[in-house]
Amino acid sequence: RSDPRAEPRVARRVAALASWSVEMTAGEMNQSTLLTLDALAPCGCVLPTEVLAAMDVSLTLKARELGVKAFLFWGRLSTESGADYYIARAYNGTKKLEGKIVPNPGNKFYYSRDGVNWLDLEPVTVETTERAEKIRAMLTGDPAHVFEVAQPVPEPEPAPEPVEGEEAPEVEEPEPLPPWEITEAQYMMTRINAVNAATALAPEGMFVTDPHGNHSVNPMFVVHRPDQASAYATPQGNLASAVPGKWGVHHDSFKRLTTIRNFEFPGFFAYYSAVSNTVGNLYFGDGRRNEDLAFAV
Repeated sequence: RSDPRAEPRVARRVAALASWSVEMTAGEMNQSTLLTLDALAPCGCVLPTEVLAAMDVSLTLKARELGVKAFLFWGRLSTESGADYYIARAYNGTKKLEGKIVPNPGNKFYYSRDGVNWLDLEPVTVETTERAEKIRAMLTGDPAHVFEVAQPVPEPEPAPEPVEGEEAPEVEEPEPLPPWEITEAQYMMTRINAVNAATALAPEGMFVTDPHGNHSVNPMFVVHRPDQASAYATPQGNLASAVPGKWGVHHDSFKRLTTIRNFEFPGFFAYYSAVSNTVGNLYFGDGRRNEDLAFAV
């Protein structure tokens, strides 16, 4: 259902878009985990009471500890064992340099098991991302777990030309190479990057660039047609030009609340409230792409 040759291209695109998506995911505009969870609770984005109470304190303390602008709850990654990971990201702003959006130092992802203690997730290389794209299993719940990814079998060496009158020499099959090893922490990071690159969503016109290249929220920002897909964009472009069936937009005119969901990565939800003029998004899923999206349209 998928072309293996496309995986390296996908991995490189994910790595290139991951840094841009840090700026696009609401940024400074919405730093309230409680507000986002309240808006998206009908979508299934619900945390245990004790975890929510812990995050209400730990997110603020972690931001102060790291010296960043905000420490924001990103979502929950479900695992095979049920020991899920809570994901947050340190947000320290972005700049636009030579036409590219570059995260400032300090932008990074972290994970927790209890909403209190946060451990950092190291960035992954493009090479690791390409290898991890071949993994189809769920996360296990053990950060030290190692996934094995089979290496391609080397091409056999060409056989020498046979001497006239003699039998052709046998071609020796190459020895298989040992599998690549990908830790669960690395696999988790590649899944976060993939989700971000495809879903990091913000309304059009939400951010502006100052003379120093810093991105900040437009003080005059407002969504004029919140019920239209064209009012929102991701790193891959405006939602109106996305593949049909990839996004769903629902607008509640009574509450003046718009909720948006992504079908490529089921479990991603975003909201825009015209009452408070705030936005937010969360991901509650296993991090895997819906490979059957094309068949569901």
